[in-house]
Amino acid sequence: MREPHIYQHRGRTLAIGFATTVAMWAVAYVSMMKPGLVMGEVLFGVTLACLLAGGFIAGRNTSPHERPWLAGLKVGIVSASLNLLLIGSLLGGETQEEKLIQGIWWALGAYGVSIALATIGAAAGGALAPSEVRSASASRNWFGLFTAVAAVTVFLLLITGGLVTGLEAGLAVPDWPNSFGHNMLLYPLSEMVGGIYYEHAHRLYGMLVGVTCITLTVSMFIFEKRAWLRVLAIGVLLAVCLQGYMGGHRVVKESIALAIAHGVLGQIVFATFIAIAAFTSATWKSDRAMLAAPSAATDRKFSLILVVLLILQLVLGALYRHLRRDYNNPPEPLHPLYTHIFMAMFVTMAAVFIGGRSWSKYRDLPVLPTVGKWLMLTVGTQLLLGTIAMFVAWARTPDSDIPVVEVVFTTMHQATGALLLAMATLLMVWTRRLLKPVAITANLPTGEHAPA
Repeated sequence: MREPHIYQHRGRTLAIGFATTVAMWAVAYVSMMKPGLVMGEVLFGVTLACLLAGGFIAGRNTSPHERPWLAGLKVGIVSASLNLLLIGSLLGGETQEEKLIQGIWWALGAYGVSIALATIGAAAGGALAPSEVRSASASRNWFGLFTAVAAVTVFLLLITGGLVTGLEAGLAVPDWPNSFGHNMLLYPLSEMVGGIYYEHAHRLYGMLVGVTCITLTVSMFIFEKRAWLRVLAIGVLLAVCLQGYMGGHRVVKESIALAIAHGVLGQIVFATFIAIAAFTSATWKSDRAMLAAPSAATDRKFSLILVVLLILQLVLGALYRHLRRDYNNPPEPLHPLYTHIFMAMFVTMAAVFIGGRSWSKYRDLPVLPTVGKWLMLTVGTQLLLGTIAMFVAWARTPDSDIPVVEVVFTTMHQATGALLLAMATLLMVWTRRLLKPVAITANLPTGEHAPA
C-alpha cells in the first residue's frame, strides 16, 4: 500500500519537522543541566545547527520539480510551532500586557530564526543532492519515518522520567497541572533549579509527546487505510492521556501506587509506538509473502512469552525502585528486588534463546535476524547495567546525596529495559507478519513444508 502522492510532501514535512524538534529538545535538555559556560554555548550552537540539518535533509529529499527552499520553510514552521511549548518559560515582565508583548516577540523570533535556518539548509541540500537522490524521494515512506520519530520522542520522555525517579525529584513540583501556581507552560526558566528542573522538564516533554501523539492519530486518517491501525492509534492516544493523568495525580496525591503504574504504562506505551512504526514500515506494507514453516507457531508463542516475562520483570523493577524508602527509615522492600534479580536469570536465558532462534533460523528474511541479534546484545547489556546499578545504589551512605554515578546507571538500566521490551514487541509482531504456521506432513520429504 503506497501513500497517496498528494500527501507525500506532508509526510516528509511531518517526519523531518518533528525529528528536527526532538533533536533540538534533546540537546537543549542537556544544555540546561549547566555543563559549564563553554559547553553550554556549544550546545546552544548545536541546537541551532539542528535546524540547518533538518532543512538540509528536507531539501535533499525534494523531487526535481520541487523548490528545496520551500520544503525547508515548511520544516521551519513545524519546528517553530512545536517550540512554542517552551516560549512561555522565557517570558519576563510584571504585568500580563508586558508578558503578552514579550510572548509575541519571542514567537516571531522563533518562527523567523527557524524558517531562516531551515530554508538555508534546504537550499544547500537541494543544490548538493544528486539528481537520482531527489528523484527517489517521492517513493520514500515518510509517514513510516514519522511514526518512528514519534517512538523516539516517547523514549526521550522515558529517559527524563528515569532521571526524575533517580534523583528522587518526583515531588519537587508539588502541584499539578500548575507548577507552583503558574500555568505549566508559563513557569519561569529562572526558577527551574535542581530537582524542579528535572520534574518540570519531564512535564514539558510529556506535552511534546501529547502533541506528537495527537498529530500521529490525526495523520492516521490521512495516510492509512487500515481501520484497525487507526483504532490502535486512538487507543495509544487515550493511553498517553491516562499516562499524563496518572503522572499528575501521583504528585497531587503523593501516591506510590500511581508512580509505579505511571512508570510501567510508560514503557508499554513506548513498545506500542514501536509496533506502530513496524506496522507503517515499507517492509510490512509490501507484498512480500509469509514464509510457511513448521517452527512458525512455536516462534510466535515464544515471542509472546518473552513480552509477558519482560512486563513482569518491569513491574518488579518499578516496585523496588518506587517502594525503596529513605535510608533513615529502614528496612527497604527487598523482596521485589530479590524477585527481580531471580527473574532476570530466566528473562536473560529466554531472550538469548528466542533471539538466537530468530537470528539463526530466519537469516533469509528481513528484520527477524537483526532483531534477534540485537535482542541478545541488549539483554546482555541490561544484565550488566542492572548489576552495576544495584551495587552503586547499595554503596550510597545514609546521609550522602544521591551520587551522579547512581543516577546515570539506574536511568541507563531503566532505558535499556524499555528498549528490550520494544525489541521483544518487534519480534512478536514481525513473526506474525513474516511467518505462517504450517503443520508437518509425515509423507513429505525432509525439509519440505505442507502447502498453506
